[in-house]
Formats: sequence, structure tokens, C-alpha cells
Amino acid sequence: MAKLQFRSSLVLKMRLKALWLRTIESGRDPGVAIKPFILTGPPRSGTSLLSALLTRKRNVVVVNEPVVVGDPLLARGQPAKLLRGYMNSIARQIATRGTVPTKVDQKDPSRPTTDTAHRGSVRRNVHIDFDRALPLCVGVKHPISFMEFLGELVEGWPELKVIVLSRDPVHTIRSWRETSYGWQPGLDNPREGLWRRIYGQVPADANPLARRAHLWKILVERGEKYVSSHPSQVLMQRYEELLADPAGIMARLFAHIGAAHPDEPIDVSDVRPQERATYKGFTDEEVQMIQSICGQADRRTRREA
Repeated sequence: MAKLQFRSSLVLKMRLKALWLRTIESGRDPGVAIKPFILTGPPRSGTSLLSALLTRKRNVVVVNEPVVVGDPLLARGQPAKLLRGYMNSIARQIATRGTVPTKVDQKDPSRPTTDTAHRGSVRRNVHIDFDRALPLCVGVKHPISFMEFLGELVEGWPELKVIVLSRDPVHTIRSWRETSYGWQPGLDNPREGLWRRIYGQVPADANPLARRAHLWKILVERGEKYVSSHPSQVLMQRYEELLADPAGIMARLFAHIGAAHPDEPIDVSDVRPQERATYKGFTDEEVQMIQSICGQADRRTRREA
């Protein structure tokens, strides 16, 4: 037990050191013009799929859930400054080595993973071929960690673009329960919760399923808040709309992050068409409870998508 505690403490210190090193480096020129953006939203909303689609366009890279940025130690510094330093370090690695560290498909490490939980993933340095004459769109994807610090990131970095992805709450919560992402243990045991500010807003006296529904509602409403207050920076997108019209939605998202030109269509033929919604795995009463908590926010984001 003592060895495990020492190892955990050492890893924590290494992560903190990595964060501050990137902060110190943040003033250095990355060697290439960059357009920064982040991809976030409630976990299991399709962010891994969207990350993979975004990287199909030249001069767009997305780092999928880097360990140091996702760590709650982000709260100990200035989140926007730390993220800017991290993105600059990624841009320098691309400019000097032609690679970017990210999660890739375990079965095919040459491709970014499209589903972290179901397909499995490993971390690798992936080769990047980019045009140095054009700006490099550098993105970082992290669902709940970036939602926790969304206000600080948006207000502290006006040039940062944000994509918030949302998905049907019943499907999202079912995926939390059925995949390796887990059942959000911090909602039941605060000592296990990494995102205490968000978890603290969830009614403590609600039953376990209701707490998950409240968490989805809190995350989506936080996205809506910054779409309203910072419309040029923050864009919300429904996952279902992405599946129904991948080419049209991707054009919209590329324009948002500043990667619309030159106009190079990307191959989206492998994106599954939208399937008829089913709520298997929940009773009718459970579906009704989730919809009673999340319904208004769900309908608003459907209208805006």
C-alpha cells in the first residue's frame, strides 16, 4: 500500500511539474502560426468521433485527452495560460518533429480513435503533414475537464474557439453506465470526484440516476451560457445532427475554428447515418425521469443545432 501511495504521489508531482513547465514555455514562439480551439461537452457525446473527423482536414490537429491537461491540477494555476502554453508546446513539436501526441485506435495506431471507450485506445506520436504557409489549427479535446473550467478558458483567452458537443441525455447517461467511462463515481463518493465544483451543484439527496441526469443538465447549460455570452467563441453542436449531415456540419465546424480555406472536402462516407432513437436499458419510468430533468435543455439544443 505504501508503495502505491508513493507512486501515486510521484505521478501527481510529475504532472504538476509538466503543467508548470508548459506555462513557463508559453511565451515562446511555437514556430508556426496557430489557431487554437478546444472540443468539449458531456462525456460520451461523440467528441472522439468529432476529433477524428476534424483531423482529416489538412492543417487541423486535435490532441485527444492529454493526461496533464485533463488533470484537476489545472485549477491550481491560470487555466487559460496553462492551456496556451500546452498548445504552443504541441505546435513546436509539430513544427520541429512533424508529430503530435494523441490517442489512437488500438487496432490501427495510424488512425485517431473514433470511440475511446468501445474501440480502445493507446497514446502515440502521430505523423502530421501540414502546409507551413497556412495557419495550423491546434485543438485539444477533453470533455468534463474543459467544461469545469470553461468560463476561465473563454474569458482568459479571447482568441480561443470552443466546440461544445451534446447528445440525447438518455443515450449519454446509458453510455456512462455501459462503457469503460464508468458511472461517474464522484457523484456518489466525493472523495473519488475529480470535478468537485461541478459535482457540488448536483442535488445530493437525488437518487443515483437522477444525479446523473442533473450532471448532464448542468454541463449542457454551462455550454449554453457561454454560447450566449461569447457567441463568436463558443459553438454548440448536436451529435445527432452530425450523424445526419456530416458533410454540412463539418463545414460549419471548420469555419468556426478558422479552417474553412482552402476549401478541401473531407471523406465522411464512413460516418454512420442517424439511427432511430431507442432507449434500451432503461425502464419507461427511468426515461421519463431523465427527460423531466433534462428535457428543456435537450429541446433547446436540438432547436439550435
